[in-house]
Amino acid sequence: MSLLPMADSVSDEKDVKVAKRIIAEKQLVGAANNTKWNELISEMRELPNPPCYRTKVVNGYISGWDSEWYYHLPFPLLNVEWIDIELTETVLTLVRKIGFEFETTKSTIRVWGYFPKCYESFGEEYA
Repeated sequence: MSLLPMADSVSDEKDVKVAKRIIAEKQLVGAANNTKWNELISEMRELPNPPCYRTKVVNGYISGWDSEWYYHLPFPLLNVEWIDIELTETVLTLVRKIGFEFETTKSTIRVWGYFPKCYESFGEEYA
């Protein structure tokens, strides 16, 4: 078993309870699961130059752009409403293979963690 954090890593069970409450209040429906998130994380960690990403969590917070795929992700990934990832052919192939619900812009891929799809800040180009 890896000691690195994965999709269901949690430092405080209270965080999970809060996320579940917000998800219920917003009537969000899961579009991704821990299996898909774990595959994405594992693949990104294997890349020599992992792409940058930013996330929006269910409480509304949108992170800055980051390229650290080990500890900076918003664990548990139950919290992730969407993740924007720098568009590369490798990433596009991977999200298709994993079976995520996603859309692309000229420079990013948005992968949805929940429905309905949230288009907040969609189309903002990765720079």
